[in-house]
Order: sequence, then C-alpha cells, then structure tokens
Amino acid sequence: MAKKILLADDEVNFGYAMCEFLKMSGYELSLVNDGRTAYEQYNIFHPDLCLFDINMPEIDGFELARMIRAIDKNIPIIFITSISDDGSVANGFEIGCSDYLKKPFGLRELLIRVQKCMQISNKNNDIFTLGNLNYSPDDRSLIQQDGSSTTLSFYENKLLQILCNNYNQICKVNDLVMAIWENKDIDTKKSLEALASHLRKKLADTSVNVENIRGVGYRLRKEV
Repeated sequence: MAKKILLADDEVNFGYAMCEFLKMSGYELSLVNDGRTAYEQYNIFHPDLCLFDINMPEIDGFELARMIRAIDKNIPIIFITSISDDGSVANGFEIGCSDYLKKPFGLRELLIRVQKCMQISNKNNDIFTLGNLNYSPDDRSLIQQDGSSTTLSFYENKLLQILCNNYNQICKVNDLVMAIWENKDIDTKKSLEALASHLRKKLADTSVNVENIRGVGYRLRKEV
C-alpha cells in the first residue's frame, strides 16, 4: 500500500509540481492550499508524512504543525519554505519538525528527504508495551504474554494510539474529538467518555490507566 503524504502549499504551480513528482515516485498525495484545509484533511486523509509551507492563508505552517503535534508526536513533518533565517529554522525544530527544506530546492532533493523521514518513522512505529501487554495499532489488538489477544474497536484503537503517542501528556478533548470522529454529528463528550471507559476495562489488568482530567482532556499514565 502506498504511503500517504499531505502537502500544503499556497504556491499553486510549485505545489502541483511537487504533488505530481511524488505521485510518480509511488506515493499517494493530498494537495491543499491553506492551513485550515490542511488540518481538516489531516483528520480525513490520515497521512504518513506532512509537507507544510509556512506562509499560508488561514493557519500558517508553524501553527498547523503545533496543532498536529498536540495529537500526534510521531508523524514526520517537513517544512518547505522560503523563510530561511536562523530563528525560523530553530522555531521549526522546536515545534517538532523532522526536517526543514529551504526553497528553492530540487524535486530530487525533496524525494530524498521524504524517503529518509519515512525510513526513520517506520523504525519507530508499531508496537507499544503497556505493562504486561503489547499493543499493536496496525492489528488493533492488545497481546497478552501467553499470545492471546483482545481486539479493539476502530474508535478504541484510534483513541489508544493517540494516547500512546502522547504518553503521560494531556490530550485536549477537542483535539481528540477532531482526530477520532472528524466532523461526524454525535454527542462528542458522552462518546469520548464511553470510549475511554471501554478502554479502561480492557487495560484493567495492566499498570496503565486512561485518566480523565475533568474539563481538560485525557492522558495515558502509569498507575502509582
């Protein structure tokens, strides 16, 4: 299955050129031209890597990266920008970007940077250890030491993966709702509470717990 890349750049012609080149290189692309649409598409498209310009309408690339880092600490983010001063580069890496590519650059260089970030991401993926269980997001399963497993629902899996990627950090309710249900018309507060409750039951025999920080959000933490 082709890896998915979310590309956000308001330079339409260059954005199209990057998009077509990466498609020809074997990737699946979603191309948008502003930060707000990029965030919406992130929650719909579920990319494996993000390419963000910085000077974009609606939401700039730095703020967009902050929003995504609030719910996903691991996805590779590469800034592609003409802003090349030392302060901006430092800001990009402090936010949590994986690479910072200064325009103008060649498409071959872009491809190499993307491939390198994908390789690093693949090495850091897949299995989380939760006390006496191993958790595999790809298989949606909690695996016991004896080899038996418990299957998670689609939404349970999405919530647990976000919490694992942000272990011991509070994930805000609004960020979780957007990442899990996108724009579906549901009673989000009750649905999130029910989802967290189901997860607690499935993690009951481990040393970790889904903690509800009232009025703020949820976090996965080790019980004392």
